[in-house]
Amino acid sequence: MVSLLVCTKGRSAQLERLFDSLLVQTCPAFEVVLVDQNEPGTLEPIVARYRDRLAIDHVRSAPGLSRARNVGLARCRGDLIAFPDDDCWYPAGLVAEVVRLFAEHPQADAVTGRTLDATGRESLGAFLAVDQPVDRRNVWVAGNSNGLFVRRAAARAVGGFDETLGVGAPTPFRSGEETDFLLRLLGQGRGVTFRHGLVVHHDQVGEAGRHKRAADYARGFGRVLRLHRYGLFYLGFRLARFTASGGRALLRRDTGTALDKALWAIGTVSGYCAARRGAVAGKQGALGH
Repeated sequence: MVSLLVCTKGRSAQLERLFDSLLVQTCPAFEVVLVDQNEPGTLEPIVARYRDRLAIDHVRSAPGLSRARNVGLARCRGDLIAFPDDDCWYPAGLVAEVVRLFAEHPQADAVTGRTLDATGRESLGAFLAVDQPVDRRNVWVAGNSNGLFVRRAAARAVGGFDETLGVGAPTPFRSGEETDFLLRLLGQGRGVTFRHGLVVHHDQVGEAGRHKRAADYARGFGRVLRLHRYGLFYLGFRLARFTASGGRALLRRDTGTALDKALWAIGTVSGYCAARRGAVAGKQGALGH
């Protein structure tokens, strides 16, 4: 069985779109673990409409995406676990394809794929161009949490998600939790593979709040670099790329992009210089706390 761990807040209409896409899956062997961070009662009408057609375990969680995922992980019963956003949606054969991939690759503890919008354009970042193993070099372009599928035993072995990272964390590090998760899997010697043809749908991110998002995500990125001992040479390489991209944007008179790149550079340094793991308030440790 596959457990689809959905953490949700403030997106009722998008959640219904996701549920509708689950109704047409060709593989029926899955459950939905719905971790609710809305005001009490908000989602009950939606859950009631779908409960007779989807196996839904509806639970509540305190704020924080990584915290909610850990709450959900502790309840997942499937041998395989997925982490769809509440505003993504699945193509009809996705769950069956995930089951097939893990059966064909028993050495893989995690499989990642891409996110595309409704027109087929890549969304939420750029991705690797071909199927390949994921490692410390390419993990940054090996997918996001929507396209992350992992064996339950492996997810629990690494202790779930670091609750000092990600949206809603009690720290300035508002991203990087899924990359940190993958790097800890790799650090245990576990196999992670990227499949270019494995696709989850997600809309493009809008322009609203883009500069704040850049600053928040950059601090998380820098934090993950430091936690996983990417050295000063690699940090310098990344800062040089931000600087070059910002310079090219200025030449095009694209001041918005230039500001984004400057915020990424500043935030990356800030996150990189933060204290080591465990020294930041809010760290919760492993599953089951």
